[in-house]
Amino acid sequence: MSALKELITMSGHQREPVKLLFLFAKAEYEASEKGQNKGHMAPVMCVDKHPNKLTNFTELCSEADNINPEWEFIFATSMLADVPKEALDEGLKRMAHDIENGENTAMYVVLDRQENVIEMMRS
Repeated sequence: MSALKELITMSGHQREPVKLLFLFAKAEYEASEKGQNKGHMAPVMCVDKHPNKLTNFTELCSEADNINPEWEFIFATSMLADVPKEALDEGLKRMAHDIENGENTAMYVVLDRQENVIEMMRS
């Protein structure tokens, strides 16, 4: 089973309906004072989706590429579906903050463009 299909299946087993939150990001690098490359994740865009609106990983990637093809990774999590729009927006902002700052990354499923699950490590 693909990583996205597994995420969709798990979301369907929750007691209450959920939305999936996706943040598309790219790696950015900068030289440190010691000449070593340092990097961080930079959010590119984000979206929320009902699990029943997702068919497969290729379609999700294609939809994202049509908006902005400069992403390398997808960070995914879930949130209750019936929350106010403000709470949903706050959840997406929190995700962006976490990813930019390398915080709480274990809370997210991270996939690359080939749908490989990526383990994030904080330096």
